[in-house]
Amino acid sequence: MNPGWRRVLVLVAAGAAAGVGALVAPPPVAAAVAVLAVVAAALLLPRGRPATSAAAPVTAATVPSADTASVDVQASVGPLLEGLYDAILLVDGDEVVRAANPAAERLLGRPAGSLVGQSVIRATRDHNLTQVAREAAGEAREVDVEGRRVMRTTAWRVQTAGIATVLVMEELTELRRAQRARSDLVANVSHELRTPIAAALALAETLEEGVPDEAQRARFHRQLTEEVTRLGRIVERLLHLSRLEQAAEGFETEVVEPSDLLETAATRIAPLVGTDQRLHVELGAAPPVLADRERTLEVLANLLENALRFSPPGGTVTLLAEAGDGEVCFGVRDEGPGILPSDRARVFERFYTGDRSRDREAVGTGLGLAIARHIVARLGGRIWVGDSERGARLCFTLPVAPGPDAASR
Repeated sequence: MNPGWRRVLVLVAAGAAAGVGALVAPPPVAAAVAVLAVVAAALLLPRGRPATSAAAPVTAATVPSADTASVDVQASVGPLLEGLYDAILLVDGDEVVRAANPAAERLLGRPAGSLVGQSVIRATRDHNLTQVAREAAGEAREVDVEGRRVMRTTAWRVQTAGIATVLVMEELTELRRAQRARSDLVANVSHELRTPIAAALALAETLEEGVPDEAQRARFHRQLTEEVTRLGRIVERLLHLSRLEQAAEGFETEVVEPSDLLETAATRIAPLVGTDQRLHVELGAAPPVLADRERTLEVLANLLENALRFSPPGGTVTLLAEAGDGEVCFGVRDEGPGILPSDRARVFERFYTGDRSRDREAVGTGLGLAIARHIVARLGGRIWVGDSERGARLCFTLPVAPGPDAASR
């Protein structure tokens, strides 16, 4: 074997061994350990030029071409790179990729074997990644790729066997998105809890100081209870949403009649209907659905609470179910201000309440629709904001129950 290729093999083998040893660590740590081992191996290996034999002098004819060298490097070190978690490119002094592992092909969205022989800029299709490879500063950098992805990249100089740079890449997009979601959650929770906590504290301090008027004291006690109840409701909904997101709550599906769901939901929500509001149920010929009855009633209750909150005096909230293609579409329609087109894609996000300035008294915590979205998804349905000439219409589907009874309808 050519000493240069032997040097590459030892270099990459050291990285592979280090990567295996670092499997117990998080991926970024494992990558750092692996590539540091590569650099260490490169430093320990002899860098002297191999002696040539008088009987076989080195001539232009015996020096492999760039294409041949690329194929040789990939063939020699490719199997060793395959087992590494992170995306790795071996680049020569002309900024041409000489070897790449499958992780790099997946990360860059390229077909197998298409990276070798390409320039770094063509292989990565991103000038930021190319700049990291050119600088080869040996420091981890987060790079914005295509304006929508985040990668942690590190590049080292090795200068051995025709390889000038080792470029390691790791996808961080989902991790950063999760971190932003966590930060948003903390900020939103703090915002939602601040109001009831402040109100309850003020009421408690007032009562502690003493309120001579008995009627006023009773009113303060009632308001304090309401604020504490509101606080407990927010916390309970947060815990409920967290369990749904983690699939920690079990579902028990059964065959349920849509008419039973509509009537039961209307009965349960009746105490919340204002004296100047009207709740109308349209019972259609919809086939039975396969669903968790109590979870579906929870979805309907959340949609109805939302509709009643925004329904104006004298307004009607309509609850209905219609047969579809292999599914039943449930709908809740109100006559309120409606939902802006820009808000339709986000109303099912937790804590998202749209434009609070439109109706400050009607704004809730923004958890009910998020809970509804997760329940419907677990039941195999869809949920969305439908078109409506007046007010808002929220819809969700559930699959039709299999069986002769469902099929005959």
